[in-house]
Amino acid sequence: MSEIEVNNFNNNDDDDQTRQTESEQRYTPYSSIKRSQSDDHLTPVIVDDEYEPQPASPRRVKPSSKPAKLSYIPKLKTSKNISTSMIITRNKSPVQKWNGTPASSSKTPRPMAVIPQISRRPVQGVLIRLFRNGDAHHIGVKVGINELEFKSWEAFLNYLNRQQKLTLPSGGIQHVYALNGHEIRSINKFQNRQSYVVATGIFLKTKYLHVNDAFNDDSESNVNQPPAPNGNTRALSMKRWRLPAANNEQIFILPYSRLNLYESILLNRNTTTTYDQWLSEEVTDLLSHYIGNDIITHLYAITKTVFAEVTSFSYLFNTLKTTDKFIACTDEEFQHAKRYLATMQPDEFFANNLWPRRQVTTIQRYVPKPVNIDANLSISWVHGYDGTKEQTKNIYALAENEILYVIGSICVIYDPEVKQQRFYTKHNNPITCVSTHKYHTIIASADSASSKERSYATIHIWDYEKLETLAEIRKDQFGSDISLLSFSPKPDDNLILIVSRDKPKVLLFFDWKRNEIIYSITSKSDKILSALFVFDTIEWIVCITQQHLIFYQINWKSKPLRIATQRESEVQNIYTGAVACDHSGELLVIGDKVGSIHIWTLVDNEPKLEEVQESILENDVHLVVCINQETFLLANGQNQIKLWNVNLNTFDEIQLNDTYGSIQSICHIEKGLAIGTKLNYILLKEIDNEQIDVIMRGHRTPSMCICCNKNTDDFFSISSDRHLFKWNNKTRSVEWAVKSPQLISCAALHPERNIIVLGTETSKLLIYDTLSSFYITTISLKTNTGVKSVRFSPDGADLAIGLQNGAVFIFSVLGNGEFHLRTDGTLQNNNVPVTDIIWSIDSSYLLAVYSDNNYNIWLMPSFDIVKEKNIQNIPWQQATHPMACNTIDKSIMEMQTSAIVLSPNLVLCCSKDGQIRLFGNFYERSSQILQTGLGSVQNMIPSTNNNAYLLSINNSPAIVEVIINVESQ
Repeated sequence: MSEIEVNNFNNNDDDDQTRQTESEQRYTPYSSIKRSQSDDHLTPVIVDDEYEPQPASPRRVKPSSKPAKLSYIPKLKTSKNISTSMIITRNKSPVQKWNGTPASSSKTPRPMAVIPQISRRPVQGVLIRLFRNGDAHHIGVKVGINELEFKSWEAFLNYLNRQQKLTLPSGGIQHVYALNGHEIRSINKFQNRQSYVVATGIFLKTKYLHVNDAFNDDSESNVNQPPAPNGNTRALSMKRWRLPAANNEQIFILPYSRLNLYESILLNRNTTTTYDQWLSEEVTDLLSHYIGNDIITHLYAITKTVFAEVTSFSYLFNTLKTTDKFIACTDEEFQHAKRYLATMQPDEFFANNLWPRRQVTTIQRYVPKPVNIDANLSISWVHGYDGTKEQTKNIYALAENEILYVIGSICVIYDPEVKQQRFYTKHNNPITCVSTHKYHTIIASADSASSKERSYATIHIWDYEKLETLAEIRKDQFGSDISLLSFSPKPDDNLILIVSRDKPKVLLFFDWKRNEIIYSITSKSDKILSALFVFDTIEWIVCITQQHLIFYQINWKSKPLRIATQRESEVQNIYTGAVACDHSGELLVIGDKVGSIHIWTLVDNEPKLEEVQESILENDVHLVVCINQETFLLANGQNQIKLWNVNLNTFDEIQLNDTYGSIQSICHIEKGLAIGTKLNYILLKEIDNEQIDVIMRGHRTPSMCICCNKNTDDFFSISSDRHLFKWNNKTRSVEWAVKSPQLISCAALHPERNIIVLGTETSKLLIYDTLSSFYITTISLKTNTGVKSVRFSPDGADLAIGLQNGAVFIFSVLGNGEFHLRTDGTLQNNNVPVTDIIWSIDSSYLLAVYSDNNYNIWLMPSFDIVKEKNIQNIPWQQATHPMACNTIDKSIMEMQTSAIVLSPNLVLCCSKDGQIRLFGNFYERSSQILQTGLGSVQNMIPSTNNNAYLLSINNSPAIVEVIINVESQ
């Protein structure tokens, strides 16, 4: 479909957009000095896959219409372009500006023997061939280089970015790799007549078809003399510019819309032009690439303490005694700058200032002073429970009527009576098992090893009342994962039984206070299911495997320690690992696969099988829980629960509805039974009451989408289990849930009406009423592709849909169930999946971001594609895709899955590595990683509460609300 160009923009705006992208892509977040070069003279335009120079821009005239509103102010970089419009020299030779003509043009004199005069040592160049990353059919570009032509690696990269045949569709060149993927970071690392790859990001291993072509010294290589790295096409045989005369001052001007770049100009104190003329002509021409068709009308001086407006030449010359840095504004920008700059301090953005001013003879590169970020993250609430995994299905009873369960790497302590949660968040990796002490308020929890950080699992011993870590233990005998932990029943002992998944036959005796393994036992079977101290002693240990039940008596007085007695059960059976002792320790109850229980006691210091209660339950005895001195609870995996009275030898059955899912875990608290199910319910059942209360509910699979509207109590979550949940964030409960007939991929809430739109993988939109969960209607898009993103405009008048095939549709919202598909305007089908759709705050622009990080902008309500529009000048929503977060360089933002603007110089990001980062002063080195103990975070949106955010977790169905407080900026 043809593209409609907008008449409000000149052709050179394409040049502006491309140049901005290149400048952003060249940012290197790990370098100590970050700078960018605007390359205003070498930006190509793509025409039928061929690149041609862009014609020179005409004189700009201030338009009658005002530009779009300002976006937030970005980070600081540097640029070395010097305007020569006001340079006064003695030789009177005119300055030859770049007008789009290639460096090899006949108008450009060939360089003469100037280079040997620069250095006394001979210089040897190398001839290399460069291929575009991943382009197997690229013929390669031969380039000759030497250390005199390129004074720095950044200059070399800037030169490569000006080569038309090396232009990358994904942005500016940031990396150079050898053909084996090894990155080159220095000019002297190149080898003569070798091939290399230029790339924006990571290296793509590709078999280049022309890699073995002959290396001939043809004119295409430009071996003898490439254009100068700083972009000046003036012949090198011409005399170099002398230093500015005494009546000239070099100043640095930053465009207000792009405070991450500066341009420099030589100011003539004897100029005959007026101050307003100088701004509208010279400064406007200098910053033409950043201001579109507007003109510069105001100037701010960046002094040590304030941003001071400069209104005349006399004020400007007087200000030059203390600073040489200024901010230039258009009329529209000036209105924003008056409010914004008054709230900021200059040292928050700029450092290494010259106080007092000294003579400047070369371009200064400024390293911004990092903002001191001091933010803390705390968990407010965890919505959901994960009963589907062996590591997280267990629920543990604590004192004061609390229960403990695990979500990823968090231990959640929940009081169901007052609906309050506390959290232990010191683990950085998923927790695999937990054990609670019988007499003390201490807990042992073990997490799995991380191959990147360490190779052994870690055990934390912590106090659950104070949430303080008492010990953090790591041993190579633990292996990468621990499957079993069990405390000693004695209050004065520090022993823990440990079984590693790497060594499932070995039982370790560990003293956690002394940090010492004191003994080990190797079982007869392949895998230990349960192991614990029994009969209220530390001398007797029971070790249960599927086919063996063995008692060990340890002689703690012998040196070295040894097994005094080993006793195996005479009853051959298949055990499940379900085991429990009564409160006094006299009885030991063990379950098996055929629904029977085995009761053991200690008689004459010998374990004795008292009796076997056969076929109490159907199938296996999945759980054995001690309720009190007289009662045990027995349960299987089919929701059959029985209470066994030991004294009366009677059994009472408890009914549990199958709609809650099969039982995964049961623990006994003061109010009754806390039951965790496989459908991720936590239920509260009083023993003498038929009523069952749902105290926690969640998705069965990890969340795919979370959405909410501000100033409400509700948010909505969608999972791959096809369920749509409405959560009440005030009562911390699920108000209703509905199951979609199809797989949901995305969702959007109307800003005013009570409707939610669900996008499906079958190109359909399902509309539900948010108050009653009532199904309203279905919209079929008549395209055989999935819906990737749906977004209502902020004013609620339009609904935008992005599809897997790259198409974008707009529906006019006529009523709760009435949507009209717009067929006017300019559609665009890139055949690349849409990853996100973003509306501007005023609903005037629509941004579609594609999976290759390219994007299209539509002007609304005309629905026309605006290729010339600069996204930096459009105010987008606070919670957006990385492309719309213009306060951070694009090369950094591509690593994020979501970004939220907190303030003009603070951005909260959820990274693709699962970390949450707070960026300050617009630089990655000024960022702070906020430790959550959550594991890998998938996505983040603002919550309904202030300073709160909702997080979805990878590989976990839970939704976590966190609070982030920034102490200082």
